[in-house]
Amino acid sequence: MFGYLRPLTAELRVKEYAYYRAVYCGVCKSMEKNVSPLLSMTLRYDFVLLVMVRMLLSGETGTLRPMRCLANPLHKKTMLADCDALRYTAHTAALLTHYGVLDNIADEHGIKRFAYRILSVPTSSMRKKALRLDPALLPLDETMHADLTALSTLEQSGEMSPDAAAEPFGHLLGIMFAHGLTETNRRIAETVGTAVGRCIYLLDAADDAPKDEVSGAYNPFVMQAKSDGISVIDYLKTHRERIENTVLLSCRSAYHALLLADGCEMHPAWSCIDNLLTLGIPHITKQILDHPGQALSKKDPSLADDSPKS
Repeated sequence: MFGYLRPLTAELRVKEYAYYRAVYCGVCKSMEKNVSPLLSMTLRYDFVLLVMVRMLLSGETGTLRPMRCLANPLHKKTMLADCDALRYTAHTAALLTHYGVLDNIADEHGIKRFAYRILSVPTSSMRKKALRLDPALLPLDETMHADLTALSTLEQSGEMSPDAAAEPFGHLLGIMFAHGLTETNRRIAETVGTAVGRCIYLLDAADDAPKDEVSGAYNPFVMQAKSDGISVIDYLKTHRERIENTVLLSCRSAYHALLLADGCEMHPAWSCIDNLLTLGIPHITKQILDHPGQALSKKDPSLADDSPKS
């Protein structure tokens, strides 16, 4: 996942921001403890949403504790203590990271491909460890492989529709969010995961479009722009409203699905999830579409130097 699913922290209350930071650091600690310190280096904001949705739907509230981390062992931070949602996220992150490396091996050339081949050795070990610790993840692992293969096939075929290109990744995240939950909660989680998966794919494609236009890498927005005979920056400006509305409708779908969960608004994670879906993703979408062609940091600028670090 790519780091686009984050709240608009300026609109979070102090206790909500503290809770979000605690979950963020808890994910990092869980990756380090349950899989490998190397995996914690792949931490993205998106994994925090996965933890919070899983906790909300399963009824876990978790415990916040002061703990030390590798990044700053002399100073304790308040973190979400290890729980089922954190362990699940750490294990699924190991699977997703490995398949992401394999995808990069297929896409890159020269020294970059060689570097990813080297990196695939430890990520393969992390994937195997996650499956050994939780054999129930094997069907999810198979789904990830199938969906990412389908996505690669679409990209190689030059699929021009951004919506069609986003479908496999949306399906992957839908299954990832829902795996192992009870039937009703599984349907809610799958709707949420599918919606945010589509958001991630479209935002990443829009963010990378100018760079991909230069490099020749696959990007559905670049394909559409070439078909129209215009630059991809002009395409993004022309179709800005349609792209923005697609992302916002996906956010709304996820939001209303979560409202079906029993007692969702009473869960401590709800305020952060609410902010993320109604303010955070729309904010980053506006940033990307306001500045097509400009390098956009995937670190939320509203976090400044006080960003969650683990």
